[in-house]
Amino acid sequence: MSGCIGKDSWPELVGRTGEDAAEIIERENPLVNAIVLLDPSATTRDFRCDRVWVWVNSRKDSWPELVGLKGEDAAKKIEQQNSHVKAIVLLDGTPTTRDFRCNRVWVWVDSHGIVLRPPKIG
Repeated sequence: MSGCIGKDSWPELVGRTGEDAAEIIERENPLVNAIVLLDPSATTRDFRCDRVWVWVNSRKDSWPELVGLKGEDAAKKIEQQNSHVKAIVLLDGTPTTRDFRCNRVWVWVDSHGIVLRPPKIG
């Protein structure tokens, strides 16, 4: 606990846009000002009960423009645009784990190796 009045943590907002998260935070605790920042950004190191940093990243997390391309080419583009992920090419219908991983992108292809749907992190 921070010692501040009202709600002071919002883990349920991970994955939301910065603007949406800031709106929810300020609605749930009107005593704070939610400030959206691009990760990484320089900030002051002081602690204040009336301020919440909302960190967002600018890394690409979906690639609708790759539908129709060869899966291997799509995987290369994905890894070039977001170095934090591993793109895995799979034939449509292949069984996979159902866990969500922010460092993985499934690239679903047809029997000709063509991307069927927009690859996205997960």
